[in-house]
Parts: sequence; C-alpha cells; structure tokens
Amino acid sequence: MPNAIIFDFDGVIVDSEPLHYQAFVLTGKSFGYDFTWEQYMAQFIGFDDRDAFKYMLAQAIEGGATPDIDDVDTAVAELVDKKRVAFEAIAAAQTAAVPGTLDLIDQAHAAKLPIAIASGATHADIEQMLAILGKRDRFDIIVAADDVEHSKPDPTTYRRAFELLAERHPDAGLTPETTLAIEDTSAGLASARGAGLMTLGLTTTGSADALAQADRVIEHLEGVTLQTLNEWFAS
Repeated sequence: MPNAIIFDFDGVIVDSEPLHYQAFVLTGKSFGYDFTWEQYMAQFIGFDDRDAFKYMLAQAIEGGATPDIDDVDTAVAELVDKKRVAFEAIAAAQTAAVPGTLDLIDQAHAAKLPIAIASGATHADIEQMLAILGKRDRFDIIVAADDVEHSKPDPTTYRRAFELLAERHPDAGLTPETTLAIEDTSAGLASARGAGLMTLGLTTTGSADALAQADRVIEHLEGVTLQTLNEWFAS
C-alpha cells in the first residue's frame, strides 16, 4: 500500500496548463513565435520552461524568423524569466485547484503520510500558487525544474523527490515500490516509473490512452481517499 505520495503540480494540484499557455504565448510573441492551444497540448505538455523555449526558438528560426541570439542558453534564461513575470500576473487572477486534490492533500497531512511535489514547473510558480490555495505549509519537499539538469521524462525529478522524502522520514520505511506518484502526462509517468514508483494517472490534461503506462487511470481525485488508494494499490 502507498506509504508516501508524490504529486505532480500542473494538472494534478492546479488546473494551470491554460495559464501557462497564456504566459507562453505572451512571451513567444516577443520573438515572433505564436501557436494555438491545440499545438501547445500536442507539442509542449511535459516540457519544462527551458525545453519549451529551446523548441520555440528552433522553430522560429526554422520558420524564417531570425531572433537576435548570441547565446541560446542566455536567451532561454531571459525568456524563462519573462514568462515567469507574465505567469505571476495571470495566476494571481485565475488559479484553480483540480477537483479532489486539495482534500487528499489535507487527508495525507492529517494522517502524517509523507508527501512531496515533483514538477516540471519552477519553484516560483509552485510557491505562488500554493500560497494562493493556502497549502504551502503542507509540503516540506518540493522538487522543481530549477532543481534538476534534466526534467521529465528523465527520472531525476521523481528520484530526487523520493530520496528527500526518505531522508526527511527515516522511520517511515519508504521504498520506491510503496510510493505513489500522481501524474497527468505521459512524460511525468515515464519519469515516475523510471524512478521505480507506483503511478496513478489523471485525465485532467489528456486522454486515458496517453496515460496507458499508469498502474491506474481516473478522471480526477474527487471522492478519492487514502483508504481508496490503499484498496487500489494493496497488491
């Protein structure tokens, strides 16, 4: 049974993909790159901000635009910061939680079940939205895109979150095999499975088919309790 839970953030705790899309579009227009919501869902889900902007810059150049770029890494860092500013303004007005997730977080906190966040978002984004939702005190362990060199689908994000949880709770007997990752993208599931974790997929972002590698797939966490998880993952 799960004796720890590691939550993805975007699409699992908050319904933030539309907010990220708006911020990406505003930032992309600064170097002549524009794209639809459908393109975002098909091409960018699972990217962290750095990889997203590397892709956008490459596409802009290939499409005939010529951004004034002396160093790609510097340009990407500047775009990430510009997007952060845009996202902060959008999130302050539009942040909404995924149904059921905050209740499950509160249940785990009350039961003293170790929980963490493993996300491709930045610390700034996560901290801001947790504060808006009033849940910042629920998480001691947050592993974000700025904590790892390679974000999801690389397993480092989940592996590091698990290792930090195990260090924080040395008497809990945590193992990857008894730790549950809750995800909404195929890239996130690949990261969690690569770290050896059990997986629960939520269809908040994409179709169930895209989450086929998860141990179980559901629509959202509304009505899901710790007892429910114990029954689902008992074996």
